[in-house]
Amino acid sequence: MGTEFLPRLPAAPYLNLVRPMRAISIYRALLLARVGWLLVEWFFGWDARRHVSFTLLHPHVSLFAHAAAEFVLLVVLAGLWYFGRWARLLFVLALVFSVVDSIFWPYRGLSLTPSFAIAISWCVVMLNGAIVAMSFLPPVRDVFETRT
Repeated sequence: MGTEFLPRLPAAPYLNLVRPMRAISIYRALLLARVGWLLVEWFFGWDARRHVSFTLLHPHVSLFAHAAAEFVLLVVLAGLWYFGRWARLLFVLALVFSVVDSIFWPYRGLSLTPSFAIAISWCVVMLNGAIVAMSFLPPVRDVFETRT
């Protein structure tokens, strides 16, 4: 009694605050911001996850392994730009791997980077979350489903 007049909410929240085309533009702006910070972080060597184990093998192995990982992430972000379902899966798997990896390696960010870079890096963590959320919520999710 009394609940028949309450509005029924959808099972998944919609991004109805903006039009679908604007949501896609916002999504792509987030991807551009992520690529920009990825390049700045790699260029200045501010990545707190550079592992010492690669450097022990050979000095160039660390550089090559890190450059290869950055290239793969750039390819995945380009796949997200073109709404590839494979890229969405790989981006989520990369984030899961990053979280699991952070458990086993100490955080060395305070000794490697300037303090503003650490603050921006935490913003990038939120940016990654926004990219994943928008990838799996309508209307951006619908674009992933229509493109093969």
